[in-house]
Amino acid sequence: MTTSPGTTTGITTGITTGRRRRPATVIASVLVALIAAVGGYGAIYFTGLEGWDGIGVSFVVAYEFLSLIGLLAAIAHLRGHRLGRPAVILYATWIIYFTLYKLIAFQELQAIPFGVLAAIALACVIRPPAR
Repeated sequence: MTTSPGTTTGITTGITTGRRRRPATVIASVLVALIAAVGGYGAIYFTGLEGWDGIGVSFVVAYEFLSLIGLLAAIAHLRGHRLGRPAVILYATWIIYFTLYKLIAFQELQAIPFGVLAAIALACVIRPPAR
């Protein structure tokens, strides 16, 4: 099988570090970044639809802060920082619990994809290397 120049298959190599990354690391980082970005946008959009009262503003500020932490965790994990993996584990776990809360308290079925993606990211990040 031949690949054209510039394409990669399998384990990726860090641009700045030259270290090889497991595909599970890349998948977990991308999923956490996706959850944080889409969730952050959704918090602003759907809270705005319901009206900007005091509790809505407080929720959005708190959620955006946590989304920023999720984005930073994804970047740190992808770059191989020693705090990246625990941060991704913490963020993915928080999203799973928040999804369960939204399902139980509000019957918000739209939260399920976020919980599923967080569970996949968590499984990728806690999975031991195959070697």
